[in-house]
Amino acid sequence: MGLNDFDDFSDNIDYRFNESFSDGWESLTQSIKKLYNKTTDKLDDEIRLPVAEKYVNDALQKFVTDNVNSILELRVELHDKWFRLYCTINVAGIYIEVASNFRLVHAQLDRNVQRFVFGQLTYTDVLNFRCESFVKRQGIKLAIWFYHTVLKKDPLGVILTYINIARAKEDIIYLDIHRWLKNNQKIMSTLHKVQVNYGEVEEEQLVLKTQINYRDLLGGSSGENIIDDDDSNEPELMKGPINPLGDATEPSEE
Repeated sequence: MGLNDFDDFSDNIDYRFNESFSDGWESLTQSIKKLYNKTTDKLDDEIRLPVAEKYVNDALQKFVTDNVNSILELRVELHDKWFRLYCTINVAGIYIEVASNFRLVHAQLDRNVQRFVFGQLTYTDVLNFRCESFVKRQGIKLAIWFYHTVLKKDPLGVILTYINIARAKEDIIYLDIHRWLKNNQKIMSTLHKVQVNYGEVEEEQLVLKTQINYRDLLGGSSGENIIDDDDSNEPELMKGPINPLGDATEPSEE
């Protein structure tokens, strides 16, 4: 595989999760070139791919908010080792704006699984709440009080599961974005060449630890179909910790 061939591949791998990821994927492409020029063995190394907070929110807008009618807004504020998630929901005559603090437990983006797993650190803050029905409004307030005071739990996971955004186990929330990505041939093609093994949250950026699948990189040029039928199946729920996490010290507590 000559340098010209690899340049052609680099152009092909520059497919992006969306247009806002162009800077991050260009950085990744350049890193791949540098590693390849050193030695093929180095392709086993992980590459840090920093993604700015703006690009994360652009991706949430494109792949979640734009595809779910009940979600009006979904965005994050990224801090060192934790992040604050804001969500605005309008469903069944209920308008509610909420926010809560999380840590990133796991990130996995490859040919079979595209998933983020979050650990909830604080109870959900209700920032704005409107409801046409007085009875329903009082019932929701009572339900939130019951969860926080009696059950000593937070209802956010239940809500996200109910509107089919994510799945929750205790304070761990699983967000599978496979259903929104699987029909995007550019993204799925890229995830056969480059995979994300895990991620870290830093101030105003998400750092994805990526790895090159150089066997698929080399084998893909043979014309064989590297996307098989099993890739379109929904992944099984990944096992993870279910013990409650301690509250964050800021910006909110119980």
